[in-house]
Amino acid sequence: MPETEETPVTAFRPFATFALIWAVTTLAHQLAFTFWTESWQGWVLVSAAIAVIFRPSCVLRFVILVVASLLNLWHKLPFVPNHILYEGMLHIIMLLGALSFFWKGSGRLEWGKVSSSWKSGLLLLLIAVVLKTVYFLIPAFPRGYLFGALTTLFLLIALGRLLKRGEVMKGGEDYFARFAPVIRVAVLIMYVWAVIQKLNWDYFDPEVSCAAKLHKEINAYFGGILPEAHWALVGAAVGSLVFELGIPILLFISKTRYIGFVAAIWFHLWLSIHPAAGIFSFSSIILALLAVFIPVSWGEELQKVWNSQMTWLGKGDLDKGRTRAKWIAILAFFITLITQGALYLLIARSYEVFHTANRVGFFTFFAWGCWIGACYLIAGWKARQQSRVFPNRLVPTLAMVGLIPVIFNGVQPWIGGRTQTSFSMYSNLRSEGDGNHMFLKRKDLLKLQTDMVEILTSKPNVLAPSDRPRGIQQFANIGHRVIPWFEFRRLVSEMPGDFDVTYTRNGEEKELGRKNGEIYGDEEAFEEIPLLQRKFLWFRRLESVDGPMCCTH
Repeated sequence: MPETEETPVTAFRPFATFALIWAVTTLAHQLAFTFWTESWQGWVLVSAAIAVIFRPSCVLRFVILVVASLLNLWHKLPFVPNHILYEGMLHIIMLLGALSFFWKGSGRLEWGKVSSSWKSGLLLLLIAVVLKTVYFLIPAFPRGYLFGALTTLFLLIALGRLLKRGEVMKGGEDYFARFAPVIRVAVLIMYVWAVIQKLNWDYFDPEVSCAAKLHKEINAYFGGILPEAHWALVGAAVGSLVFELGIPILLFISKTRYIGFVAAIWFHLWLSIHPAAGIFSFSSIILALLAVFIPVSWGEELQKVWNSQMTWLGKGDLDKGRTRAKWIAILAFFITLITQGALYLLIARSYEVFHTANRVGFFTFFAWGCWIGACYLIAGWKARQQSRVFPNRLVPTLAMVGLIPVIFNGVQPWIGGRTQTSFSMYSNLRSEGDGNHMFLKRKDLLKLQTDMVEILTSKPNVLAPSDRPRGIQQFANIGHRVIPWFEFRRLVSEMPGDFDVTYTRNGEEKELGRKNGEIYGDEEAFEEIPLLQRKFLWFRRLESVDGPMCCTH
């Protein structure tokens, strides 16, 4: 439905619907990994998400959320889960769609309607961003906690002054039409790559298969009521591929779309029960992406469901109910966040407490996931006899350029590139050595997987999580000691203080480290990795390059 000045807020507006769900999903991500609380990028992202929740129909607020998320992603790279990197690729698509919207779309007209106060607010925000950038990149700029805190405070104040304005930039449906169809294609590409990476021999071996491992660990939550015989574990592997390949196909076919929603909601809510950090965060992004597959008639029924619920929540007042619902979502986020923080403060900032805090975040997500999933299905069932036409269709647009990194990401292991975030989550995939894939073989264009190192001893242990972990790299494949030389260089070049490491490289045992501030051993290992390589390359740690590939994330 085209958005006009007369479009009532009670009508289905695809952009506003998606923006609202996407903003809540952003908060769900922050509950999975709370390291962001120590960074100004994380707080800017949370502020932008909350601003979108209060004004989901505003294009400018949503674009600010997209930019804030990309900024936060850059800060954390390369140590992010597969799905967060994928989300970054989706944000690139959305950002390219915004450029198209403002360049050739109705955004040019809408920008002219924006008040001078909005524009001055954007200018103030831009100045704050420039100051923060200068603080980090210009050596002559004063350093220290004071200037860091002042530039962060200025940035947050500028963002707050801008977002507190009630003005809304319209044109959301035009903007949505420029990126939503491309996002649908990106969803298909992601699922297809996830299936391809799992087509390896070890994924179907119940002794090491990630599917078998996740099946048994989720089953433990229900008292072992599900079978765990050999046939059941192999069935879990085959079944996961059926779901991952079947979901996007079902979603693209109008007659099977409802079945696709049922499969996606059930499968990803089931996966989210697993205690591994981040799985519920992945499920949240899938539930949000379902919104781009909602037909017009389905969306109209969804809006009716929401209007009915909000009217009940507001005791007959729809607007009051909407406001209360938004505050409930935001308060639930902060109550969960405070609870997680209290666990760290009262117990310890440790690996074990991290998983406990993650479980707290899961329960908040699961309540949201069950609610939004139920709303999707109720609305879809009511609209089952109506037209299944999408509110937009795929046409050539600048946003399509954003599909290139999505496609290229899955290719990475097969050209000798990164292995940790290449749609290989829980896939048992190993491209190093002779590999274990059924039909794909590595072509070493990047030559980063040919030079492998096994760490024999290390004092202190360069592979162990620190006492105060600050990112997920601390929890990736603990105990595994075989890594590419590239990752070994990262560990050595970033290791502070004195240390000693014994390792094998090319079959030869070697030693390096630092003693009394002086380095010894291979000097190449101490060279800092260039910025772009450091940001975009990350490799798994392995048990071996020739034995069965155990389950890694």
